[in-house]
Amino acid sequence: MKPNQRIKLSDLASMLNLSTSTISRALNDHPRIPTETKKKVKALAKDLSYHPNPFAKGLLQKQTKTIGVLIPTFGDVFFSKTLESIEEELFVRGYKMIIVRSGKTAEQEKKACWELAKSHVDGIIAAFSFDHENISFINDINDEGIPMLFLDRALESVDANFVISDDYIGAFNAVKHLIVSGRKNIIHLEGPEEVSTAFFRRQGYEEALRSEGIPIQENYIIQCKSEKVVKDKLIALEHHYDAVFCFNDYYAFEYLEFAQQRNIPVPTEVAVIGFSDAPMCQYTTPKLSSVDQSSGDMGKSAVDLLLNEISCLKNKKPIEYQTIKTKTSLVLRESC
Repeated sequence: MKPNQRIKLSDLASMLNLSTSTISRALNDHPRIPTETKKKVKALAKDLSYHPNPFAKGLLQKQTKTIGVLIPTFGDVFFSKTLESIEEELFVRGYKMIIVRSGKTAEQEKKACWELAKSHVDGIIAAFSFDHENISFINDINDEGIPMLFLDRALESVDANFVISDDYIGAFNAVKHLIVSGRKNIIHLEGPEEVSTAFFRRQGYEEALRSEGIPIQENYIIQCKSEKVVKDKLIALEHHYDAVFCFNDYYAFEYLEFAQQRNIPVPTEVAVIGFSDAPMCQYTTPKLSSVDQSSGDMGKSAVDLLLNEISCLKNKKPIEYQTIKTKTSLVLRESC
């Protein structure tokens, strides 16, 4: 710690191996915090001359009625639909929003979060694109009195509210439908391995196969890091698979183009299902079956949880963090 650097809640939390929320509650004499813990926290705070940040205090006392929203891209239909839902819900509740894009690196995403925080927002809804080895900046933003809610992805080691779709069930039901329809050799075009959504969709894919006694073949699970590698693997497996379950609709669109180039009839020879149910699914040839993530429900739930957390902070009430999973549904069209 640099000389004369302001001591933050996260510093006290790190020194005592406690969460920042526990430190905050101890300093405010919350009844759920043990007396001994309160004594330790207050003693350390006194020794280090800790003082609450007046900026954070000001935000708690006078709200700006503005919510910051961080998204990976403006081009993804899922996030566009979710944004629309968030904006509509905030409007009803008397709030406005500021939208910032993540950028192309983890460092840019971190800076984007701070841009929102410095805009004096009351809270942040964040859909992260990248893994962050050091998540202390999230705690620092919370220390400024600005709670963060995370959308679409679950993050480990973060005390916060999360709103995600039930990716596991969505994938399970999609693959189960393919199996019941007579498909037994099902390829999975897998998403980025570091993303929780990709993990749960793969888990749903594998469990659906197991439930029907179909062995999992590792060469049928294709990581989509390089278009050339994916195409080469698909060509090597040609005539050995009869269905493709995709991590998202964009992978499915690319597969439909590939199938057309290779004269693979869909769905006669190969059935295809995407994930997200983008509007474009209705205009492909054939029309794409997909898993609907209920983006409208996700946006509304995110606003409900975050505004409740803001209210709890303002009124110094305890916060019970939740992870809400919105329901998914399989939308069947011509591709399967």
